[in-house]
Amino acid sequence: GEDFGRYGRVEPQIPICIYWLGSVDPQKLSNSQKSGKQLPPLHSSRYAPLPEPTIKTGVAAMSAAVLDILQKK
Repeated sequence: GEDFGRYGRVEPQIPICIYWLGSVDPQKLSNSQKSGKQLPPLHSSRYAPLPEPTIKTGVAAMSAAVLDILQKK
């Protein structure tokens, strides 16, 4: 969960990173911005991510980040 941020505040300090991935249908986002009506938040039972391309984008981005980190070691 989001409590992982506590890991960076202990001794020895553990490096942490939070990764935000947009997952809302662009049309729903546009409608929300135009109407001013808020979209359901992440942990809401009404939250409805757009599975495609969210999953592919998330996997590709996180894989690239890990490969980049491993190449630096």
